[in-house]
Amino acid sequence: MSRAAVSEAMADAPSEERMAAELEAYNRAFLELELSWRWDARTFRDLWHLAADRDFVGAYVEQQQPHLLRVYEKSFLRDLVLSAKDRYQREC
Repeated sequence: MSRAAVSEAMADAPSEERMAAELEAYNRAFLELELSWRWDARTFRDLWHLAADRDFVGAYVEQQQPHLLRVYEKSFLRDLVLSAKDRYQREC
């Protein structure tokens, strides 16, 4: 990623408070779906910079869980996690 792209991604990043809330929502979604994934702040920041289209789940699966793509479509996994994440955020 170029310096300009990194600078743009950093400028577009949410506040630390918002990022922490998003991270918690993703981790709650993983727990609800019984996925063994657990993102820490560094992982989420890395995904934020890596996934230009904000498809954090897709980027994570491609990099850390590529074996799942032999069985599931990336969009299916993303939609499943985002649905659980949105449900958690509505309940809070």
